[in-house]
Amino acid sequence: MEHEEIKNLLPLAALDRLDADEQRLLDEHLGECAECSAELREFRETAAALATALEAPAVEDRIWNRLEARLNPVRSASPISNRQAAVRRATLWRPAALVMTGVAAAASIYAFVTSARLGSIAQQRSQELASLNQEITNLHSDLSMTHGEVAIFRRVLDERQRLQKVLTQPDLQLTRLAPLKAAPHDARAIVAVSAANHAAMIQVSGLPSPPSGKTYELWWITKESGPIAAGLFGTAADGGVVAKAELPPPGEHVIATAVTLEPADGVSKPTGEMYLKGS
Repeated sequence: MEHEEIKNLLPLAALDRLDADEQRLLDEHLGECAECSAELREFRETAAALATALEAPAVEDRIWNRLEARLNPVRSASPISNRQAAVRRATLWRPAALVMTGVAAAASIYAFVTSARLGSIAQQRSQELASLNQEITNLHSDLSMTHGEVAIFRRVLDERQRLQKVLTQPDLQLTRLAPLKAAPHDARAIVAVSAANHAAMIQVSGLPSPPSGKTYELWWITKESGPIAAGLFGTAADGGVVAKAELPPPGEHVIATAVTLEPADGVSKPTGEMYLKGS
């Protein structure tokens, strides 16, 4: 039980209104908390003062009776003196006033306990609401991530379907790219071109993801113009990708195809190290 919850029990403890479990928790806490021990003593002193005050009228009545006996040793049938009437009126009003004081004090203690418990409930509800809001935020994040993954899968599926269509064309031309020194020994790529379908595709495997700020760039190396940019691509975590490429320009005769590592936006002529190459 938290410190604030224990403090809420102190007024009830002063009035001996705790059950066994609450009393046990309070006793354990008081052994370690000087603040709560002092506050409990104040509540108990207040309760004791109230109890004493409620008994005070009887004591005062006895004092007034003794004084009257000494002043009037022989009672007579004469009318009651003004002093005696005042004393009796005061005697009648004192119990009522003290009872009202006790009721007001009890009401104050009850209001304090109720307010403290309502505050504790409000704090608990606030924590539950914050927890629910965090769960909603997490669900939104998961949903956004799922949408991103679906978009990736859809793009991959589209590229594979496009590659499959190119591979079934009668004018299909394939170029196999082998790894060079910069690439892992198991890196491979196939470039498929179909002029009739107006499409070119590259399928890569075993090529690591490019570093931050870098990308892979495909090149047509032609007899007439040398290297011509054919497209940019990255790779998945498993080193594979299927990506679309641009067709070689009309009139250009491709003698080789290559892949280099370039800046993220690509370049018009190769500047980075060559990873894959094929004739």
